[in-house]
Order: sequence, then C-alpha cells, then structure tokens
Amino acid sequence: MQMIDQGKFEKLYEMVGGVYKTTVLIQKRLRELNRGARKLVDDESKNPIEVVMKEIEERKIELIPDTEENRELIRAEVERMTADRSPTLEVDEATTEDELERRILTALSQDKKTSEADAEKGQL
Repeated sequence: MQMIDQGKFEKLYEMVGGVYKTTVLIQKRLRELNRGARKLVDDESKNPIEVVMKEIEERKIELIPDTEENRELIRAEVERMTADRSPTLEVDEATTEDELERRILTALSQDKKTSEADAEKGQL
C-alpha cells in the first residue's frame, strides 16, 4: 500500500486553515463518497482519501462554517434543488448538520432516481 506524501497534507493544511479543519473536511467528504456521492474530479485512484485530497487541491470542496447565515444558504439551495417536487424539505432551527446532510443527500438521490425513471419511460 502506497503512503500519501506528507508534503501534500501540509499544502492542504495551509489551503483549508489547519490540521483540524482539514481533517474535518476530509472526514465529511469521505462520508459523502461512501454514501454514493459522485467524485468532483477526474481521478482513477482507488484510494478515496487521495480523491478527496485532489478535490480540495482543485478547490472543488471547502469547509463551510456552521452559522445561521450558512444554514439559510443551504436551506435555499435545498429548496431550489427540490422546487419541482412536493413536499418541500422542512428544516427547523434544531436540525443538526448531520441530519441536514442526510436530508440533502436523500433529496439528491430521489432527484436522480426520478430522472432515471423519466429517461427509461422515454426509451420505451
């Protein structure tokens, strides 16, 4: 098994804002990939950590602070992505970041399934 160059991590620490923030970003993105999210970079690596590192290097992902303003932006984006479907995604003040992430991924996967079903109907 090939080791990841420590210099790459040092570069990421600088880009993201430290070891802790980089670790959190990598962990969150790995969770998304494990749940079926698509890669945001062209990378044939079988090592998901290397994929995430490349996504960070290419500035495809970033760590967004958990603030009320950012929660509003996320709510608006979820509503935009699910506007043509009902019911709308309800997000209250007590929603945790993990729950919000789960709801977003669920909405996206339902959207993908709907698109695939529509495509299959068109092929019949």
